[in-house]
Amino acid sequence: MAINPRFPCRKLIAPHQRGVTLIEALVALLVMSFGMVALVGLQGNLRRSGDLAKQRSEAMRIAQAEMATVRAFSVLAKPASAASSVRDYDNDIVTVASRTAALDNANATFLLSRTVTPLIQNSDEPRAKTVSVTVSWNDRSGAAQSLLLDTIVSRTDPVYGVALGVTPPTNGVRQPDKRNPVVPTSATDLGNGSSVFRPNASQVRVWVFNNITGVITGRCEIPVGTALTSLTPSSIDSCDNSTIGYLASGTIRFSTLDAPDPSAPEADALPQPLSAKLELSPSQFKNKEETALAPGGNDYPSPNHECYSDAPPASTPRQKMVNYFCIVYPNSQRNWWGQILLTGLSVGTDSGQYKVCRYSADYNGNGYTYRTISTRPGFLVDNEEHPQTYLGVTYSLTRQNFLVMPGKASARCPVLPADVEASRFVDYSTYQIQPAPAP
Repeated sequence: MAINPRFPCRKLIAPHQRGVTLIEALVALLVMSFGMVALVGLQGNLRRSGDLAKQRSEAMRIAQAEMATVRAFSVLAKPASAASSVRDYDNDIVTVASRTAALDNANATFLLSRTVTPLIQNSDEPRAKTVSVTVSWNDRSGAAQSLLLDTIVSRTDPVYGVALGVTPPTNGVRQPDKRNPVVPTSATDLGNGSSVFRPNASQVRVWVFNNITGVITGRCEIPVGTALTSLTPSSIDSCDNSTIGYLASGTIRFSTLDAPDPSAPEADALPQPLSAKLELSPSQFKNKEETALAPGGNDYPSPNHECYSDAPPASTPRQKMVNYFCIVYPNSQRNWWGQILLTGLSVGTDSGQYKVCRYSADYNGNGYTYRTISTRPGFLVDNEEHPQTYLGVTYSLTRQNFLVMPGKASARCPVLPADVEASRFVDYSTYQIQPAPAP
């Protein structure tokens, strides 16, 4: 730095020192102005987007509320005596013209419309409707906006919805007395994982059930006067506990009408010696190569089954139904094939003879029905659903029920499927098994 000789205490200013010029300041201000303009535009877009998001959320609330209203029917068809507040499927789920939907603190006017059409056009038996809900409005800039929700509403009685509110048990399906459901409820639990059951009150025969599997694992002869409730696990130590057998049981009901009501047959039970019997047939399981029948399919023991019933004595035939219980001793493949038939009555088409119908339907809802049995005999009706012929049974069966009716040719085994609208939730359809139906 140079020193002025006349004023030694003062510093001389360098001739080339620079500062901020006016032009540079203006350029910086211009650049900053462009940034501010862009920021203002961004904030405007954010505000419009937030506003549109709010409107779309409000439109979704309106549409969802309308869908909830559509589904809030309590009956399928409103009775004439029902209150006006009762909503029904047939009359309240219909097309509704566009109308204003009011919302508190909304910054737009929303228009709501509903369009309803049958799921299957021109169907004789509509089972569902397609519902479309549209909410439309204009946003802040005046652009048209809309939101659409679609659903299908089944024509199903709301009473079924009660089951959805019941929490299933975490440890599986509840079993009667913590035993397999096939174990008769009247059987006495011995407390050691087994139960004893007398299939006929006047017989000495007693069966021992495995409580877990429902398989009969033993058979005894215990005097009729001995109450089963007095037995202990040691009481059956001397029984034949090497037995392996499967239970087959059901109920026999009766009608004297040519066209009976299978849901409530009206006649008294036929007397003894009415009971059930089995006609077993060889196994049709094939070997691993699928070229020949597997061995052991025809070596049933002798006897291969025992059946008992509670049919009344001939002198006092005053009961409406007969219960039967059979034990089936399987072949060495541990399965059995064949038919359950009734015995102790005259079967035929002449006056005074009887026709036997079996209750059978698609109870488990897997689509296998009697009407398709001809395409693959037997396999399209599950063993639990009382087929004409049982195939490869490896477990106990219950509810294999029969209807006995007049045998005349004009009488037909009644078919009465489930009908929710008629409050009939069980399929009572029956099919002839004795005499053997024509192929």
